[in-house]
Amino acid sequence: MRLPSDRQALGAAERRKWSSLIRQDLQKTVVDSLSTPDVYGVVVVGAPGAGKATFARSVEARLNSKVHVLHLHGSADAEAPFGSMAHLLARLPAEVADNPGAVIHGISHLIHSDAAGREVLVVLSELPSLDSMSTAVLVQLLISGVAKVLVTVRQVTDMPEDLIRLLKDGLLDEVELQVFSRSEVSKLLGGILGNRVTATAASALHAASGGSPLVLQAIVTEQLRSGNLHLAGQVWAMKGEIHLSSAEVLTELVRSRLAKERPAVQEALELMALIRTAPLAVLLDVLEPSAVAEMEWSGYLRIESSGPRRVSLRDDYMGEVMRGWMDLPRRNELRRLAAGVIGSIWRDLDAEALLGFAASTLNCREPLEPAVALAASTAANRQFDPWFALECARQITPDDKEWVAAAQQRCVSHVMLAEHEAAVAALEAVAPEHLQSLSAYEYADYVQELCSALLWVPDGHLRIPGIVAEAFADLDGRAQESGTDTADISRARGVLRLASFELQVHQGEYAEVAGALEEEYRDGTDLEQRLNCGSLLIMAWAVLGREMEAVELARELRHKLQRAKAQPRLHNWLSEGLFAALLCSGQWEELARMLTQTLDQQPKNIHYLGGAAELALGVAYTYAGRAAVAIDTLLGAQAQLEIRRNYYGPSLAYSALAFAYAQAGDVKEARTFLDLADKSQSETAWFPAWMAEFCVRMARRWLKDPGAKQGLMESAARDLAKGRMTTASISLFGATVHGTEEELLLLEEVSSRRQGKMAAVNRMVAEGSRKKEPKTLLLAASVAQELKLDAVEARCAVLALDTARDVGDSASARQAQQRLDRLVGTVPVLPLTPHSFGPELTERERQVAKMASQGLSNKEVATQLQVSVRTVEGHLYQIFTKMGISSRSELEGTAQP
Repeated sequence: MRLPSDRQALGAAERRKWSSLIRQDLQKTVVDSLSTPDVYGVVVVGAPGAGKATFARSVEARLNSKVHVLHLHGSADAEAPFGSMAHLLARLPAEVADNPGAVIHGISHLIHSDAAGREVLVVLSELPSLDSMSTAVLVQLLISGVAKVLVTVRQVTDMPEDLIRLLKDGLLDEVELQVFSRSEVSKLLGGILGNRVTATAASALHAASGGSPLVLQAIVTEQLRSGNLHLAGQVWAMKGEIHLSSAEVLTELVRSRLAKERPAVQEALELMALIRTAPLAVLLDVLEPSAVAEMEWSGYLRIESSGPRRVSLRDDYMGEVMRGWMDLPRRNELRRLAAGVIGSIWRDLDAEALLGFAASTLNCREPLEPAVALAASTAANRQFDPWFALECARQITPDDKEWVAAAQQRCVSHVMLAEHEAAVAALEAVAPEHLQSLSAYEYADYVQELCSALLWVPDGHLRIPGIVAEAFADLDGRAQESGTDTADISRARGVLRLASFELQVHQGEYAEVAGALEEEYRDGTDLEQRLNCGSLLIMAWAVLGREMEAVELARELRHKLQRAKAQPRLHNWLSEGLFAALLCSGQWEELARMLTQTLDQQPKNIHYLGGAAELALGVAYTYAGRAAVAIDTLLGAQAQLEIRRNYYGPSLAYSALAFAYAQAGDVKEARTFLDLADKSQSETAWFPAWMAEFCVRMARRWLKDPGAKQGLMESAARDLAKGRMTTASISLFGATVHGTEEELLLLEEVSSRRQGKMAAVNRMVAEGSRKKEPKTLLLAASVAQELKLDAVEARCAVLALDTARDVGDSASARQAQQRLDRLVGTVPVLPLTPHSFGPELTERERQVAKMASQGLSNKEVATQLQVSVRTVEGHLYQIFTKMGISSRSELEGTAQP
C-alpha cells in the first residue's frame, strides 16, 4: 500500500483498507453466523458512536458479490403500512395495494427476483421506527429462507417484538460492538498507515474520536492533510494539539447528524457546544426538558450519575466543530439564551464548569474578570492545557492584584511547553513593588516557583542559593515589623527550605537532604509542606538503597493526596521517585502497567506528557531485557522528544535505544544512537542523567568496548562516596560480568545495603560467583525469573552452568542448561557466554548420550547404532565417569550436540 505523505489525506484505497481492518474478528463471527443454516441473522448491538454502520458496510464488503443486499430504514411515520419498503411497494401493480397478503407475497417475489439466484441479506438500521407491516414482510422472508438479516441497533429493546422473540428463541445471534480502545486504535492505525503510531498519538486520537471508527477515520484524514500527524523516522507522531474546527469531513458528519434533529434539539446542541458543561438542574431551566431527553436518548450527552449531575457533550469533536462554524453574533445570541447557565457565580463552579465558562466568555470576545482568569488558568494547567492557561493569564494586567499569581501560572505553562527560559522570564518580569505587596507566604511561594524554573536553564541552579538567602533575609526583616503574622512567616520559611531541598534532590545530593525531608514530612504541621517534602523524599530513598520504603511512601502519599484532594507543586517528584524505585528494584512489570494506564487515561492534551511516558516505558522494557518492544517504544518517544523536548530531552531516548539495540545484537544501530547520545546535551535532574549515562555504559559493555567496565566502576565509586547505594550496586552489577574477587566482594557488600528482590539477585550473584556456589547462582536465576528479567536470568544461568561444571555439580549444571535452553528464544544476545563446555566426549559417546537422554533403552540404542548392548553399556560408563553423574536421568540437559 502506498503510504500517505505528511500532507496527504487517506485516499480511496486507504479507506477501503480501513473498512477491511475494522474488527476483523467480529466481522468473521458475523459472516460465519450468516452462513449457518438454522440462524436467521445477526443483531449488532452498540452504543452511539460505536461504528455500527461502518461495521455493517465492512461485513457487506466481506460478503462481496455472494449476496444481494437490501437496505431497510425506519420510516419517519412508523404507522404508515410498508413505509420502510415504500420503494418496493411502488413497483407492485396498483390492484394489490389493498391486499396485505398480496403485498407481502409481491414484495417477497420482487426481492427474490432482484437477487437473481444469490442469497439475500437485509440490512436493517435506524430502529425502532419500523412499521408492523414491514416487520411482517421481514419475518416472512426470514422464515421462508429467502433472506438473512443484519440488524444494527443501540439496544435490543429498540427492535420490534417479533425480532426480539426470534433473538430469544436463538434464531438470531447477537454481537456486541464497543467503541475502540486505545490499543485497538494503535493497532488499526499501524495497519492502515504501514508504520507504528506512537502511544501518545494513539491516545490523543482515541480521546478526540471517542473511539468511534467513523470519527477516527475523519480525524486521521484531517491530521494527515494538515501535517499534524507525520512520519517521524520510523513512527507516526503528532506535532501538536488536534484542532478539528477546520476538518471538512467532520463538519459534514456533524451537519448530517444535526440535520436529522428538530430545531429545538439543534439549538440545544449548539448551546452545549458553547458552554461545554453545566449542572443538569440549571440546564433544564434553560432548555426544553424534552430536548434534553432527546439529546440523551440519541447519545449526544454525557450526564454524571452523582453530585450536581454535570452535563456535557459526549463527543468532544462535535463541540469543537460546532464552535468552529459559529460566528460572533450567533455566539452572543446563544450566550444571552444561556444567561442562567453561564451567569452562575464562578466560585461555585468546579474545574470543568469553570473552564467551560471561561472558554465561552473568550469565544464571545468578552473579557474575563481577573479572579476568574486566574482560576481558569490554574485549572487549565492542572488539566495539561498550557495554551488555554496562557490565554486566560493574558487577561490579567500588572494593575491587577492577581498579577504575580498570573505570572506563576504563565511560568507553569511555559515549563509544560518545555520553554524554560520563557518560564523564568515570566517570573522575572514581576517588578519589586509587586513582590513587596505580597504576604510572606505568597512571596516565598513566588521565590520557590522561580527556583524550580531555574533548575532547567543552563547554570540556573547556581543562582538558587543566593536567591534563597536573599529571600530569608527579607523574611527576617518582615519578622521585625510590628503586627507581623508569625504563622505566615513560619510557613513562608518552610517554602524557602523546600526550594533548597528541591535543588539538592535535583543535583543528586540525596544523603545530605534525606534526613531533613523525613523530619519535615513526619513532624511538620503544614499539610502542603509535608506532601511536598514526602514527594522529594521518595526519590531520595529510591537512590539511597531504600527502594521498597520509597514504593510504600509513594502509595501512602497518593492516599493522602486523594483524601485531601490536594495537588502540591512538587507532586511530580512523587511520580519520578516511584519510577526510580520500581525500576531499580526490578519491578518493571508494575511500572509498565502504571505507565500504560497513564497513556490510556490521559486527556487529548497528552502530547505534552506522552513523550516522557513512552520514554519511561521504553526504559523499563530496556531494563527488563525486552529489546524488541523497548526499541519500538523508544523510537516513538524519540520522535516526540525531538518535536517537543521536556526535562528529559532526547538524550535518554538515544542512550536507551543504544542499549536496547546492543541487547538485540544490532551493532550498527547501537553505534548510531551512541553517537547521538554523545552529541546530545540537556539540563536535567541527576537521576535521568544517571540513567542516560548508565545506558551508554551498558551499551558499550554489551558491545565489548574497552573502557566500558572502568566507566561503570568509576560511576559506582562516585555514587558510593555520596551514599547512593542503589545506583552504585546497579553499576557494579553491570561492571562485574567478569568480576575479580575484590569487585565481587564490593558488589556483595553494597547490594546488602539495598532493599528488594533485585538487590538480592545482585548479592547472590556476587556471593555465588565468589564462593563458587552454583546453587546460590541458580537461586539468583530463580528470583530474576520471578521478576521476568530475562537477560539477568540468562547471566545467572551461565554463571551457574560454568561454576557447576567447574566444581563437578552435574545436577546444577543440568538445571542451568535447562534455563539457558528456555531463554534462547527471548534473549537474542546472551550477556555472558559459557566458558566451560564440560568434559570432552567422543563422537560415539555424544551419540549414545543423546539417545539415552531421550529415554531410549540400551537395547534400542544398540539397535540404532548397530553395536552390541555391552558396547553401549561401556560407552555409558565412560560418559557417567566424565560427567560425574550416576544415572541416565541426569543426562537431560547435559548432552553435547
